[in-house]
Amino acid sequence: MRSKGAIRTRSLFKKRKSPALFLSPATNAYGGGRLNPKVINTVFNEVCSLAGVEGNTPHDARHAMGRHLIEKTGNIAAVQRQLGHTNAAYSIQYARVTDQELADALDDR
Repeated sequence: MRSKGAIRTRSLFKKRKSPALFLSPATNAYGGGRLNPKVINTVFNEVCSLAGVEGNTPHDARHAMGRHLIEKTGNIAAVQRQLGHTNAAYSIQYARVTDQELADALDDR
């Protein structure tokens, strides 16, 4: 059974005739209303500024999410699917163990 939110989202996609998840309220000649990288970076920087976070990019957030998924689930396939990787080899980078993590694991033994 589909949730009301999923049904509403599907109808919005059909209405806008776009596979894009995030659309700008204004359409443009190039993206048909899609958010472009400049807009995404601007919004991301404003949110980071309000939160007092410095030196991060949307790509850093993407990597943090991938790493978090690995830490919580250990599931490479989940990372692959969530980040849209066509090849699982791209997702394996999030499973790397840092020197500190290795030391902590050995100290716990």
